[in-house]
This record gives sequence, structure tokens and C-alpha cells, in this order.
Amino acid sequence: MNTPANPAAFQPGDRVVCADGVARTVRGMATQRPQEPACVVTEDGVEWIAAHCRRANREDVAAARTVSAYAAALAQKNPDLNLPQRSAALADLDMALTYRDAAETDATARNTIAAAHSPAGRDLAGLVTRRGTGADDPTPEGREEAALQKEACALFAVLSQDGHAHAFQRVQPFGAEHPVGWTYRTGYGANVRYGWITAHTGKRGATTVEHRWQAEEATAGAAVLAGTAVPSQEHCAAMTSAELRELVDRLRDRASRTLGVDPRHVLDQDVAAALQLLAAWHFAEVPRGFNPAAKEGCEDHDPSVTGLVVVPAANGHVTALWVENGRYVTPAGDPFRAQCRALRQEFENAGWKVVPGTVRVVTAHRPTP
Repeated sequence: MNTPANPAAFQPGDRVVCADGVARTVRGMATQRPQEPACVVTEDGVEWIAAHCRRANREDVAAARTVSAYAAALAQKNPDLNLPQRSAALADLDMALTYRDAAETDATARNTIAAAHSPAGRDLAGLVTRRGTGADDPTPEGREEAALQKEACALFAVLSQDGHAHAFQRVQPFGAEHPVGWTYRTGYGANVRYGWITAHTGKRGATTVEHRWQAEEATAGAAVLAGTAVPSQEHCAAMTSAELRELVDRLRDRASRTLGVDPRHVLDQDVAAALQLLAAWHFAEVPRGFNPAAKEGCEDHDPSVTGLVVVPAANGHVTALWVENGRYVTPAGDPFRAQCRALRQEFENAGWKVVPGTVRVVTAHRPTP
């Protein structure tokens, strides 16, 4: 039990958050002196009262992540400022994030926490309640319309600034009627990162993070903090519910696509290398499961896809296709010869081994580094 009367005995090599809020590595316990509290000696030779230090090893930081996520969900679940549960949850969240701000070793994680962290000593009574637009007690239809407006604004804000954003996922605490934000993926191969945006304030992470859970945690934390609601775009505010749903459906469709590659193959390293090589080309907006061979009128034909598409092939090869109106051949069934010729030349100039004999597509193998 870690109390002033019975402080924890820290071991050499432990990481601890000291009373000044800085994480340090333990050198060992100080010699116990009569009538004095137990002290721990840190890497810089300074003694700290052990009862005022918190262990910050990997498992302790993981536990704090769980606490902060749970507290954020509780605060969102209890929007009434008069409920003691909400005040307690916000206090727990503030304490957990303060600890993690010092204990986390990853700089990106600390930046994410800073974006979601309310200052210590915030006047909890001053936090505003998240409410929909319109009446003090909006109808279900009004809440749905407000949620659609927020989603449209959030998706538009991200996609207008990051054309590679895709794979959006809701961040919706248990029991919440609507999402409090969204996370998304951006980039290709080993360079994939994750971003986030809140529904109410439209706040986005200053930097992307390595893992989706980090983005989800930042979203949940930022969503419970006070802030000015993002203003609805004028064209959104003037739309009917049916028009809003159509707009959101279109934005969701765009958000589900990836540039130049099927979303299923975004993490493929060879595909990522090919896309980097062909960065000057116009990339198609590719939906999941896209079939470039589907004939017009078929159920899986998508005429909105036009541009370069790269797919992984066997034995470390990739295949590059030029697609127009959802097809990798002309309406007459002929290949796009000029585009294929240019693709073949770019691969060869970069040292890729191009497979001979292909006419409608270009298949190549990346050179060994």
C-alpha cells in the first residue's frame, strides 16, 4: 500500500513521477533515518519523499491510459453539470492526464495529451454542457440534424486539408447517442499515421500519432472539455435533413476511399514505394474492393474512379493501371497505351524490373535496396 505511513519501496531502474511532476529513474531507496519519511534517490542524486512519488513503469502508464479513457467516457455519458458523477469523472480525467503528461515516454503521446488536457484547477462549474442547435431541449430530429451538421463539417474540414485521409472511425462512448469525434488514417505503408477531430468544437490534433488508440484517447479527452461549438457551414445550416443526409453520405463515401490504392492495400510496402515513385501522377479515389475489370452496368462497376491505381501482385510485384470511368480499358476494349508506356518508362528509369508482355497494365518489381 502506497501511503505516507507505508510508502512503496521503489526498485533501482523504476521510473517514478516525483513531486515536481517530472519523471525520473530510481537509483535506489535512501538510508532510512529516524523520525524522517522514507525517501527515494533518483538518477540525478536528489532524494524525494517516497510517498509523494508515483511509479511510472510501462504497466503503470498503461493503467493510467485505461483510467483516462474510462473517465472521459463517464464524463461524456453524464452531460448534466449538476451531477456529481460528471465532476468526479472530470477530476479523475484531469489527474490521469496530468500524471501521463509526465509519465509518457513518447513525445507524440505527450503532444496528444496536451491537446486534450484541461489545465489543473479548472473551475468545473464553468464547463458548458454539450447541446444541439435550436431549443433548450431539442427533439430527436433536431439532435439528429445537429449531429449530421457536425459530421459534415468535420469530414469536410479533414478532407479539405488532407487528401490522403481515409478509414474514418467514430469515437462514441458507451451510451452516447452520437459520436463525440472521429479518428482517421493517413499515409501509406510504414508511414501510416492517425489523426483525430472532435464533433462539437472541430478541434484537431496538432500532429498525427502512431497508433489509432492514441487518436481515440485524444478525441475522447478533448470532447469532454469546454469549447466553442464549431460554426455550421452556411450551406449546411440551410439544408433540410434529407439534404444533409445525402451530403454526409457523399462525404462518407469519399472518406472511405484512398488515393491510388484500394484501402485494403494501404499498408503494403511495395505499393507504397510505387505510389511514391509515381507521385506526380493523378491518383484515382479508390473504394474498397474496386474492380477495374467490371463492365459498365455491372453491380460492381464504379464509374467515378479515374486515375492511377496500384495493386499488389505476386512475389513482391506491383501492378499499375490507368483507369477511366471505372475501367482500365477504353469503351472499345483497347488499353490506354500512352499511359501504360509512360508508366513503364518511369518504372524502368527508377531501376524497377518491368515484366514484359503486359499490354493493358504495367507490372514491375521493386529493386532490392
